[in-house]
Amino acid sequence: METRMDLKPQTASQVAGIVVVNIIWWMVMIAAIGLGATHLTSCTIQPHIPIYLIVLGANSILSLTLTYTSSAFDDGAIYVLSTACMTVLHIFSFGWFIAGTSWIYSVYPPNYLPGNAPYCHKVTYQFAFVVTTLVWVALGLIFFCGCCFGMLICCRTVCARRHLIPNRGSFYGAISESAGDV
Repeated sequence: METRMDLKPQTASQVAGIVVVNIIWWMVMIAAIGLGATHLTSCTIQPHIPIYLIVLGANSILSLTLTYTSSAFDDGAIYVLSTACMTVLHIFSFGWFIAGTSWIYSVYPPNYLPGNAPYCHKVTYQFAFVVTTLVWVALGLIFFCGCCFGMLICCRTVCARRHLIPNRGSFYGAISESAGDV
């Protein structure tokens, strides 16, 4: 019999925090789709930036929808299918994010005035720049906190070594240190 660990939040404040973050992310991704679609031809310096926003928004919304679907079903074909699709979407999203980062940062700062020179719509470019930069900052913080947590666990393990690994002269079942070989 398999025991499954429940990873759902236990307190009302955790649930409220997750709901607020999800609502904000949905609004940002809907705005990304809208800005990208509205200004699809308004970025001649790098025409991939509006497309990047549309695909990033659609991919994030689809990924969130599949996350809700897989969390609603604990077993069965729907769970397996949604988890497989989420994996593919996350791999694609990572590659798309790297491509979008190179498109956005390679033309910084762009010309915002339409005319003869290549330009990019100001709000579209700045939105893409801010969203991409915030995601990089969040990834950096997650990586930093994960490394700190890993180092903390390693230090605690090394400090607790004498309790985890017995001396060569001791016997595992001995009650006192002076028991020696039994």
